[in-house]
Amino acid sequence: MDLQSLGTLAGALSVWGAAFLLALWASLVYWTWRDAQARISQPLRRTLAVLIPVVLFIPGVLIYLIVRPARTMEEEYLLTLEEEALLRAVEQNEE
Repeated sequence: MDLQSLGTLAGALSVWGAAFLLALWASLVYWTWRDAQARISQPLRRTLAVLIPVVLFIPGVLIYLIVRPARTMEEEYLLTLEEEALLRAVEQNEE
């Protein structure tokens, strides 16, 4: 292998590495956006949650995972319905 072919190989690997990192960054931003839509109802908080991985990349996703709400809005709604049904059942049993 001569020096020129080694330089060509290094250039090709650099391009593929950059493309991989760009695809990883885009997929993490998209995942964060989808997850924030399911968990955060306020538009400003949702936008800020997505901006963290846009700016900080992988550490931003880790920060988002730490501070995001534990449950989705749908899970919160279902939990509320379940609690209301249990309260009604208890009230009916007391009568």
